Amino acid sequence: MLKQARVEDISKNRITKLHGHIVVVTHYYPRFLKRKLVDEYIKELAPTRELLTEFKSTEKESGDHDQGFESMEYESKFTLSESGLAELSRLSTLSATKDVYLVCHCAIGQCCHRELLLMIAKGQFGASVGRVHHAYLTFAKRLKESLITR
Repeated sequence: MLKQARVEDISKNRITKLHGHIVVVTHYYPRFLKRKLVDEYIKELAPTRELLTEFKSTEKESGDHDQGFESMEYESKFTLSESGLAELSRLSTLSATKDVYLVCHCAIGQCCHRELLLMIAKGQFGASVGRVHHAYLTFAKRLKESLITR
């Protein structure tokens, strides 16, 4: 199954390689996260630098993570490259035999690109995925229309 975790879960050993395959999906590798604690770092599964910068600015202005996500229309802007889709396909296949954790900084339950990745994996590759906490109606429509690649 494809699941989500946050960097803190890994650094505090709440989730380890014994639980499954750990994949960091952030644009920049997290400071202070020891590489030996993760199996892979796949930047292609992260938002672009431009989208990340816009989100961080909007989040700071609003003072709220989810409000920043919504007000900047993140769902309509998140895309994956062909290589990102290929990586997600590979991880989806792996997740049929082993839990795979997609890791970034956002808290579980916050709006996050990890959840968009889970939606892509389920919709395009038939992966079994953990809980997605938000409806992401705009992204679901884009996914249905195959408008997620750059």
